[in-house]
Amino acid sequence: MRGPKRHISIEGFDGVGKTTVCKLLSERLGCDFVEKPLHHLFDEGDSFGEYVRIRNKVNACPDRDFTASFYGLGSLYMYHLYEGKEIVTDRHLCSNYAWSGNGENDDIYDLLLAKLGKPYLTVVLHAEASTIAARLSGRDAEDPDLAKVAKSGEIYAKMRSFCEKKKLNTLWLHTDNMTPDVIVGLILERLEEMEEDPRSDFRVVRLGRIHP
Repeated sequence: MRGPKRHISIEGFDGVGKTTVCKLLSERLGCDFVEKPLHHLFDEGDSFGEYVRIRNKVNACPDRDFTASFYGLGSLYMYHLYEGKEIVTDRHLCSNYAWSGNGENDDIYDLLLAKLGKPYLTVVLHAEASTIAARLSGRDAEDPDLAKVAKSGEIYAKMRSFCEKKKLNTLWLHTDNMTPDVIVGLILERLEEMEEDPRSDFRVVRLGRIHP
């Protein structure tokens, strides 16, 4: 399957700053920012209402094969819509696996990777639970995502497992003390390095420290 010319996937827990980083990075790179690609099927224009209604029903289903396939369909449709373009996305297969992977449906993710290939770069924005809670409550004291913060450690462990097991070229950023501009700068530095050496690796960055 043909797809985007270059795909940079921004992953992380709710409230960690993915959308802000995506918008800044896409502006710096001059490429398209993509989120919730299935809304193009369900909604008119820039509305997300019908997509959110359907997504909420999907998320309420306990069948993880179903939820994995639903979000996988979004990735497949996105690769059709943005064929030949450069894109920055708010979530992709890593987040799909973190929420829907259960150890018994790896075949779904293997099929998606076989059809889509691996993103050019997967960036995981990590933050401690206390940081996530502070950012969410600062955005909205009654944000429903606050109820999920206790699961952040488990979700990040699954993200790391997926990136390592599938050998994705991954930049793992500990963002607790990073501004969005610093985060975007680190991503741009990594992209420059990849132009010289595109080999995949898993790189962890804390402020001022890099760990292969």
